[in-house]
Amino acid sequence: MDSFMASVAKNKFGELLDNARREPVIIEKHARPTAVLMAYEEYQRLQEIEDKLLAERADEVVGKGKWLGVEESEKLLDDVLNEKD
Repeated sequence: MDSFMASVAKNKFGELLDNARREPVIIEKHARPTAVLMAYEEYQRLQEIEDKLLAERADEVVGKGKWLGVEESEKLLDDVLNEKD
């Protein structure tokens, strides 16, 4: 996977886009990974995987008869969304 410093990415954005079509590209700021640029199709594929995973978790909960209230649902959703951090 290619990696570009933010300043280089800014100056070579066209090249960065071309590279991102082939594979995700890491953009670093102050020598730390900060963002990833990827092809839109890859982003869509990852979103579909995430949606399926969340649907499976929901089906699992419904199958066990475990229903959550509004506050518990909001906390669970927040926890799931912050798992990436």
